[in-house]
Amino acid sequence: MMRTLVVRLGALGDAVLTLPALAHLLGRGDDVTLLGLPASWAFLPRRERLRIEDADGPRSRGIFSGAVPAAASGFDRAIVMLGAVTVAEALTRAGIATTHVPPLKPGEAGEHAALRLLRGVGDGAIDAEAVQRLIAADAGGEEYDLVLHPGSGGKAKRWPADRYAALARRFRAPLILLGPAEEELVPVFDGLTVAQDWPLRQVVALLARAHAFVGNDSGVSHLASWLCPTLALFGPTDPAVWAPAGPHAKVLAAPGGDLGRLTVDDVAARLA
Repeated sequence: MMRTLVVRLGALGDAVLTLPALAHLLGRGDDVTLLGLPASWAFLPRRERLRIEDADGPRSRGIFSGAVPAAASGFDRAIVMLGAVTVAEALTRAGIATTHVPPLKPGEAGEHAALRLLRGVGDGAIDAEAVQRLIAADAGGEEYDLVLHPGSGGKAKRWPADRYAALARRFRAPLILLGPAEEELVPVFDGLTVAQDWPLRQVVALLARAHAFVGNDSGVSHLASWLCPTLALFGPTDPAVWAPAGPHAKVLAAPGGDLGRLTVDDVAARLA
């Protein structure tokens, strides 16, 4: 069994874009330790051959300055998905067969980000069924016709919250999903059902039972695309590179990259 270390930092969206590569490694029988930010991977269930190691933890100390910490010992192979080469060089010096896969940066053109990472670990197309098995949504619970997520990591990537509220009011009993960074949006959705700060495994279960999802270019939209019919609203970022990679995703790109130019009627029509 190949013991493989994957070094991959980043938020939820970065983690979800890595899923096809991760599913490929597990599918071929590797025993995988992922060195990253555990909060970004909290949507995954426990797996026998997959461990999440905290990149900020004591066992990883020094790795980003060129040292080889305890977390990097005992591996046959390392795959480093970072822009900087320092970590890859250190692991290579330690005698670990290392592949450096620089992830695409926002604004950088080229192939889709998920395919770029997958190509770094092996040949082949994205195996959607393997990724969906990896996420493994919990069964049971309430179903919603429509789940809306108006948040995103950058304000330029957010369709106006009042338009999300107007869209929600066109449907019966929609659910508004808000993260910890969207506290200020709660008043916009007065009178609507709001779920805020849910654990990611609970979000996975919710999305797996949703009949449709609408969100911005965000980590939650990337996750939704593997679980339910998803409409992702794109502004300044390039959907050819950054669109959700799941099999259920459709993209509505704003004219001129300006989400302010997307109307409620535009989104409702595409959603229908």
